[in-house]
Amino acid sequence: MIIARLKSDYRICHRMISRQWKTPPLPMRHQWKKMDSPISKEEVDRFIAKETGLGRLKHMYSYQPMSVISADLHNVLSLAAPMTLFSGMIIAGLRYPSAKFDFLKSPERGLVKFQRKNLRMARMYKYDILLLDLFRTAFKAGFKFGGFFTCILLVNQSLATYHNKSSPLYYAAGGAVAGALNKFVDGTRAMIAGGTVAGFIGLVYGGAFYLFLKQYGMTQDIFHWEDVRRRLEIGYELLEKENASKDDSKTKKDS
Repeated sequence: MIIARLKSDYRICHRMISRQWKTPPLPMRHQWKKMDSPISKEEVDRFIAKETGLGRLKHMYSYQPMSVISADLHNVLSLAAPMTLFSGMIIAGLRYPSAKFDFLKSPERGLVKFQRKNLRMARMYKYDILLLDLFRTAFKAGFKFGGFFTCILLVNQSLATYHNKSSPLYYAAGGAVAGALNKFVDGTRAMIAGGTVAGFIGLVYGGAFYLFLKQYGMTQDIFHWEDVRRRLEIGYELLEKENASKDDSKTKKDS
């Protein structure tokens, strides 16, 4: 009896928890919701229809009074900055054993031996040398891998902004440009080889990332549509404030 009662209680609790934590379906992306917005869907569509690819590129790299940089460049920096820090930290962590071994063979180890009487100073000197080596390695790795990844994202975002759509081929083009620039010093053949390999890597990464964007409704056309709507709303609010200030000045003059 007790076991049967426990089983029934478990089933009831399981049903209640499953109902409570049942995940709702994902909302439809790019679907206009009737909110308290002064901008209609037709106004946004008309604005985008009048745009050109060069105009979108000019806006992408232009100064924005409200946010300093455009939303497209913000996307690039929000992905490139963590990748730069992460790559620097990983490479510096992998460098630590070899940096310690190099220190044991370096002339600075003799100074540490000379300061055996003061072990605290010797350890501080040793760790200062190791930390300096690790910081130098992290900076070089972050600059190299971060610049490589930033170049891929920048070329991809520029092409996506110009054509107003997302595609894995844009990541491949960014990888080819980044690989060629990385091997610029080594000659033409090295640039071609580096561009080919990096272009293939960019194609694989771009294909996986494009599927992610497509799944969650975050492709370039949808992102640009939302950005245009936000910009039009900001412009409408500024215009309303300007008109209100003009009306106030007129009433003050009349009074």
